[in-house]
Amino acid sequence: MLESEDRFELLRFVRTNLDTGAIDIVTLYAELLTPSLNDMVCDEDPDTCIWREHIRSCLVRSVVESCYPYVLAELERRAEDRTAEKVLVVCPTEEYHEIGARMVSDFFTIAGYDVKFIGADTPRQVIRSAVREVRPKYLAMSVTNHYNLFDAKQIIAMVRLELGEGIRILVGGNAFKRNPCAAKEVGADMELQTFEDILRLREGA
Repeated sequence: MLESEDRFELLRFVRTNLDTGAIDIVTLYAELLTPSLNDMVCDEDPDTCIWREHIRSCLVRSVVESCYPYVLAELERRAEDRTAEKVLVVCPTEEYHEIGARMVSDFFTIAGYDVKFIGADTPRQVIRSAVREVRPKYLAMSVTNHYNLFDAKQIIAMVRLELGEGIRILVGGNAFKRNPCAAKEVGADMELQTFEDILRLREGA
C-alpha cells in the first residue's frame, strides 16, 4: 500500500489491525513505518525519487496522526504506570525530519510521561524559551541529518547553562545510529533508539 501510494487503503488497513489487536502501536511504528522510511528503494531519476520520498513521508505522517486515539487507549490501559515527569521533544534548527520525533513522543506518552512535542526545525531561542517554561526532566532531541549534529551540540550546551544537572539530555535518530560516538560528542546523557530504551529509562537504567 505504501508502494502503491494508496492512502485510503493504508489507513483502513492500519485502523482495522489496531482495532482487532492484530498489531499494536509500538510494533506498527518500529517494525513497519520506520523501516518504510529508512529503507525506501527508488531506482528512478533523482528528482522522481525525491518527490516519491516526500509522498512516502506524508503517508507515514498521516498514519501516525491517525493513531493518536490508540496511543491514548494504550496509555489508559497502562494507567498505573503514569508519571508526572515531563519530556520536551524537539528537532534542532534545519532538521526537517520530524516523523521519528513524533513517534518517539507517542512512545513516551504510552510509557506514561507528560510529553510536549515541539517538532521540526526549532530555533535555539525557541528551545530555550520552552525549557524555561516547561522545566522538563528530559529533553529528547531527534536528529536525522548528520549535518545538524553541530547545532544539536550547541543546543545541549545552552540547555545545560539553563538547567544544569536538573535536566537529562536524550538523543536519537539516524544521525546517532550511524555514528556510535555522536551522542557522547554532542554532550548527551543517553541515546535512545527503541521503545524498550524508554521503558528502561523509567526503570532507572
